[in-house]
Amino acid sequence: MKSPQRTSWSRHLASWAIALCLTATVRASNQCAPSIWQPGQFEDGLFVAAAIPTPTSSFSSGASTAASSSVGTTSSPVPVVISPVVSGGNITTGTVNCRYAGTTEGMDINYYTCSALAAQYGISVETFFMLNPDVNPDCGNIKADTDYCVAGFVEPARATAGLCGPPNGNATCLGTEFQCCNANTFKCGNSTEDCADGTCYEGACAGDSVFTTTGECGHQHGYKQCAGVWGDCCNADGKCGTGESFCGYGVCQLGNCTVPSQPTGPPSWLNGNTTDGTCGGTNHYTCSVVYGNCCNKDGICGSLASDCGEGCQPQFGNCTTPNTGSSSTSSSSKASSSKTSSSSKVSSSSTKVTTSGHTTTVSSKSSTPSSKPASTHATTTTSAKPPNTSIPGEAALPSCGQLCFNNMLAQYSSLGCNALDAYCLCNNVDFSNGLRDCSNGACGTAVASTVIAFGSAYCSTAFATHKPTTTGEAALPSCGQTCFNNMLAQYSQLGCPSPQDSYCLCNNVDFSNGLRDCSNGACGTAVASTVIAFGSAYCSTASATHTAAVTGVGSLPACGQTCFNNMLAQYSQLGCASPDPKCLCKNVNFGYGLRDCSNGACGTAVASTVIAFGSSYCASATASP
Repeated sequence: MKSPQRTSWSRHLASWAIALCLTATVRASNQCAPSIWQPGQFEDGLFVAAAIPTPTSSFSSGASTAASSSVGTTSSPVPVVISPVVSGGNITTGTVNCRYAGTTEGMDINYYTCSALAAQYGISVETFFMLNPDVNPDCGNIKADTDYCVAGFVEPARATAGLCGPPNGNATCLGTEFQCCNANTFKCGNSTEDCADGTCYEGACAGDSVFTTTGECGHQHGYKQCAGVWGDCCNADGKCGTGESFCGYGVCQLGNCTVPSQPTGPPSWLNGNTTDGTCGGTNHYTCSVVYGNCCNKDGICGSLASDCGEGCQPQFGNCTTPNTGSSSTSSSSKASSSKTSSSSKVSSSSTKVTTSGHTTTVSSKSSTPSSKPASTHATTTTSAKPPNTSIPGEAALPSCGQLCFNNMLAQYSSLGCNALDAYCLCNNVDFSNGLRDCSNGACGTAVASTVIAFGSAYCSTAFATHKPTTTGEAALPSCGQTCFNNMLAQYSQLGCPSPQDSYCLCNNVDFSNGLRDCSNGACGTAVASTVIAFGSAYCSTASATHTAAVTGVGSLPACGQTCFNNMLAQYSQLGCASPDPKCLCKNVNFGYGLRDCSNGACGTAVASTVIAFGSSYCASATASP
């Protein structure tokens, strides 16, 4: 039997438990979103949790509307309060049209808050200050728990009357019924012509900032491209058009420029792999100019008519019968060949034999004198006098020398030159080096000296008769011009105010390194040397003619000025009584902070300029008494 007292205590305990539960429920109601009981939620003893409303963003008031009467089946809509920073209604031209806002709620408030807020929403510090003109450049007046604009633009003048472009206050067609500004009429339209590249000044098109609407283009005019009615090529003078005078190799700087076809490589038989003068057979050797280009029926390389004629094996060499000239020349050649082959030792240099009043030049080379006749090349003159001691013309060279010389001429494109431009060819050391190596391998060192001497004379004449016609950037091959212009276009990333500031560009090693890497990749190492040399001359001129105009923190880009001023403002945290340079520079965190801030706000390329300024600033501070 239960005691009445025990029953009484049990009842008291139950009452206290209910009271405590109710108290906790009342307190929790101020902290948690209200739950709305739905009809049938407790049927069959099952509890179905009501959906908890998603917390509103920083742009809402954060307050929730209480659920409607439990009798109703639906709750009333939750009001959303738009941040007052976000623009609404008519926006005045020239003011910020904010489309999205962020908040400093929960953030540390200091001089870095602006940078942190910009980074959080993926915009630059400069953009943040542009969108929030009331915030000081040093971020000194930013406030806690406050909304700031993080996405938007400066409201442009709208072409409400259908008139656009410079004659109409630079009114834009965007946001109006007709989206494209015709550069010929400066009226908004939607036709294909209105929106075409080269005609559309701005609006729903790439616009005049990319494609010229005046016919002026290239690096002289902001690197604008040619399109539409202006043609598709920009020549060296910065004019658009079509045809060779605009698109031709050496005159075209941008657009559909003509690129000369690369000369085909030498035939396979020229680079034969025979090591002993044999060809075909089980080794499948191919002939080369060293042993003769033709693989005869006996599997021996040679260059006589008997080697290149009947029975010649074309799969292992060249089977084109060599040109032997006139019958008299051929007979003289045979006679000379007979005389030279009968001697016990054949000189590798040219042998001159006079027959029937004609001077015949014989060039002999044989790897196996006992097995086959010597390869012979002959030319005749109409005079019985000894040949002139001056360097002969190309026709007087032995066939191997002519072949090497013509091969090097055919490499003009790889050497960065136009065809038969002797002055350009001879300015590239690979021309003379190639002639030297080819003639040494094909003719032998003794005969090669004649070929090399001819090349030297050819270049001496080219230098003596050259008259400069084109200088500067236009003298570069098209691949070099493209690389140079690409580096100029990177001026912003290189921390310079414009592509015309050559002194600033050349003070950043990434400019010369970029020109070097681009030209090596686009032109090849041989031609790249010309482009790199031009870049060096460009920078030498820039340094020689530079006159310092802006110094101090004012010479830094905006992001660098912000970082530097932010660090000055941290003087108290750096243990200084004031922004005293000597005191600040004694604390390594001043330099570290400037480094980290500029790398983050400006990028590593531009940051080097800011860091260098900081180093100079501290050097001056510590040097002064």
